[in-house]
Amino acid sequence: MSKGPADTGRPQGRRLAVLAGRGEFPLRVAGAAAAQGASVYVAVLTGAGDPADYAAYDAKEYRLGQLGRFLDEIKRRQVDEIVMVGALPRPSFGSLAPELSTLKYLPHFARAFQGGDDHLLRGVVSFFEGQGLRVLGPADIAPDLVASVGALGRHKPSAAAREAIATGFNLLAALSPFDMGQAAIVADHRVVAVEAAEGTDAMIDRVAGLVQTGRLKLGKGDGVLVKAPKLGQDLRVDMPAIGPDTVARVAAAGLAGIAVKAGSVLIGDRERLATLADTSGLFVEGVA
Repeated sequence: MSKGPADTGRPQGRRLAVLAGRGEFPLRVAGAAAAQGASVYVAVLTGAGDPADYAAYDAKEYRLGQLGRFLDEIKRRQVDEIVMVGALPRPSFGSLAPELSTLKYLPHFARAFQGGDDHLLRGVVSFFEGQGLRVLGPADIAPDLVASVGALGRHKPSAAAREAIATGFNLLAALSPFDMGQAAIVADHRVVAVEAAEGTDAMIDRVAGLVQTGRLKLGKGDGVLVKAPKLGQDLRVDMPAIGPDTVARVAAAGLAGIAVKAGSVLIGDRERLATLADTSGLFVEGVA
């Protein structure tokens, strides 16, 4: 379970490693940590970002198979905290291509890969904790990135949309034991899509295709995207997220809006997201 936001009044001199995947959140978390006085070292995962994007920080690119090299570096720097943030597709165990310094850690990860995403991520957390690192979540460092209760723009869901939202959240809770995705779309009094391995964006695009081909007909103000973590999900390493692109896709699909679980979903570029929602006539709401 997430440990919740940390006290931002921590003493100066923190040494933090940011393990950066794709998207805006790694850079924003690094900025928040630096603003709090932390010494920030950014490890950019190959294929997920560019160290040049982190020119304000000490940053280096690593492959997953260079875990040993990364650990040696952060130990040299006396780093004692790590945050993993940003999108990264699940790799296969065989694709790790470990360097010699990483080989001794393979038995741990071989066990971690023998399960779903939650099992793998718990294995990653336990590994870093076993190395003496305190694993933080983005909310521990930048709580302002997390969705709060209420609308992010001018529009609010209708009574019918609120019923659909409740259905969606109940569905996601029921699916939690199966370690499926973190999102669903409810429209026309039924569930029309559930996120699986393809991710939220592809799920929304799939529904948009159904609407465009006439296989799914939506009434005005109908159709909602709901997003929430699985029950018991470790929000330090797998907090769901939405951003302006999510709103654009939802608008293209003809849906009425988006509901996310407040306190458990990251919001990217909040101002632009709210503006886009307003101009598209959509609601975006954090639900307790």
